[in-house]
Amino acid sequence: MPHSKDFADLFAARGEEAQKALEDLKSRAVDGLELAIEAIPDEPFKRRRLRYVRENIIPLLLKEREEDKGLAALMEATKDSRVLAALDDVAEAMKLKPGVLKAAVEEEAQHRVMEARNAATKAEKEAEVTDNAVSEEVYASLLEPGVLDRYVEAVARMHGIVGDTNPLRLITLVAVGAQLAQLPNGRPLGASGMLIAEAGRGKNYLTDAVVATLPPGWYLSFESASVSSLYYQVEHNPAFLEHRFAYPNEIEAVDALVEFLRPMLSSGKAIKLTVNRDAEGRNEGQELEVRGPITTIIPTVRNKTDEQLQTRLLVAELEDYEGRVKKHTGAFSKLLLPGYAATDNTEDVQKWQAALGSLTATRRVVFPLERKEFALDNDGVPHGARLWANLLGLMCAHAWLEQCNRDTTELGSGEQAVVAAPEDYGAAYNIFEATSRRTVVNLSKTHRKILDALYELQDENSDSEGFTQREIAERAEVKQSTISKQRTFLVTSAKLIKETEYGLALVKGAEPSWWLNEEAMRGFPSPDEVRRWWEEEHPLADSPGLDEKSEGFDSGNHRNQWNHRNQDLAAIPKAEITRNGSNKGTSASSRGVIPVIPDIPGVVANVRDNGLSDLAVSHYSSLEEGKEEKCDSLSKEVSNLFAQDADVAVGEAEGSR
Repeated sequence: MPHSKDFADLFAARGEEAQKALEDLKSRAVDGLELAIEAIPDEPFKRRRLRYVRENIIPLLLKEREEDKGLAALMEATKDSRVLAALDDVAEAMKLKPGVLKAAVEEEAQHRVMEARNAATKAEKEAEVTDNAVSEEVYASLLEPGVLDRYVEAVARMHGIVGDTNPLRLITLVAVGAQLAQLPNGRPLGASGMLIAEAGRGKNYLTDAVVATLPPGWYLSFESASVSSLYYQVEHNPAFLEHRFAYPNEIEAVDALVEFLRPMLSSGKAIKLTVNRDAEGRNEGQELEVRGPITTIIPTVRNKTDEQLQTRLLVAELEDYEGRVKKHTGAFSKLLLPGYAATDNTEDVQKWQAALGSLTATRRVVFPLERKEFALDNDGVPHGARLWANLLGLMCAHAWLEQCNRDTTELGSGEQAVVAAPEDYGAAYNIFEATSRRTVVNLSKTHRKILDALYELQDENSDSEGFTQREIAERAEVKQSTISKQRTFLVTSAKLIKETEYGLALVKGAEPSWWLNEEAMRGFPSPDEVRRWWEEEHPLADSPGLDEKSEGFDSGNHRNQWNHRNQDLAAIPKAEITRNGSNKGTSASSRGVIPVIPDIPGVVANVRDNGLSDLAVSHYSSLEEGKEEKCDSLSKEVSNLFAQDADVAVGEAEGSR
């Protein structure tokens, strides 16, 4: 009989006889697990026998289960009857306890799953970079002034969101705040918050919409998690939470993570000391450190969460507005129209992801305003320092988004930093005022309606010791079920009302000033004040917008040197004025002329102090009146006058040689 090189040849030559030969070989085959058990070394030490099991037997068990039921099934390998039976055989042969072998299987299974997931994530990111590469010319317009509003408008359009512009702004700044570098003392800079709303109001939908357009590696979304799961991920990927927005879709997911989130939000890291088994099965102490920084938004229907955690968060309320339900349901109805076709936003998403990804080259943000007044002055807010830090976190996130339209400076360490501007504080202040007043006084608009109604009822019925929920609901113009839902919070947490045998009543001495909404902003510097202080400290500083990419930018220009608040910003040496009036300076010096003139009287003094012609001084003085109407001509005239004086200066210098 001719020799066959494989079973394909044998089957071609002998047909059905080949199948019988194969079955005969299978019946005489020895199971790989049996071979591995037979080869167990005669070792007196249990840890050496366990090491042999880890290297030679457990991989066989897990490979068989993975091939049968997939990678995810490995996490429940010790529930498989075949695996348990095999472990019994191994335990008997190895003289090891089944519990030790079971723990070893679970550890190896977790290790394999995490390795596979990390490899898949890495491959996806590499594929995205390759497949979705977008040139700077394509996304550059997205980073022009107004980045935040442009992003929010795009998100609202893509996801059919009607209204809720300020909540979208807040969520966006919190999400991108995770990309900021930590402060010099190691503390995180980005703001975090909780978003309170009634069930079905759309708090999760808004956050989902914001993160959908961010680069995938910027956020981690989950419905539930254990503290241990986050710590043990560090073993396989130490940086898995660095510069990441952690987004728990449900408040229940947060309950188990409170002790993890508190240090992560305060210090940018969390450390767990635990006991684990080493490769030889011995117990050993282990330190697991999760590094941030992270930021988070916690959507919830609750009025409060863990007290210590809540002081680290902005408390934002997704308020209702008239006509919201009709607008939302109308948008849904459009989905059923015969001619409706979903818009493919893939290209827009890729542009935004590329644009935002380009900003991570610079993560530091500074704000050179050294004024004692630039602080929150309200001793009635016990967590005021954390509140102020969150507000400035919003400011810095806004400046970071606008970095292409902001100045940059080189720090003493050689690191580049974005210089925030008063406009960034103004944006943060306005968003906070519109969404997050509950951070100061944790009362919603509905709470105030209830309290106002009770105050009016008590004022009209001074002898009454309490009122029914129905009476309060009718006066407050809310549903009785709303009174029932909010009663516990107002009694036990806010401590503004009390329960009596006759119903509900305000606590003794309570009056409207206790819950006035206007009190929420007391002690915060206003945007106008910050602008004035800025102009006093930097009288000739440019408006935001000129950066190194702008025409005429001089990297040595002293307007970009923010390292010392007393640096001379006023000097404009005559010999450095160039013919075109730009701030390029001359080869003899790195200084230059500031092209934007924000304050005409200041410029008059500047021109006079630097010995320029009387013609220039006279011209500036004449422009003081009606300067807004003459703004366009001012720049041209300034350039011409500077050029004339420069020609005179050069001529005098040449004539003196």
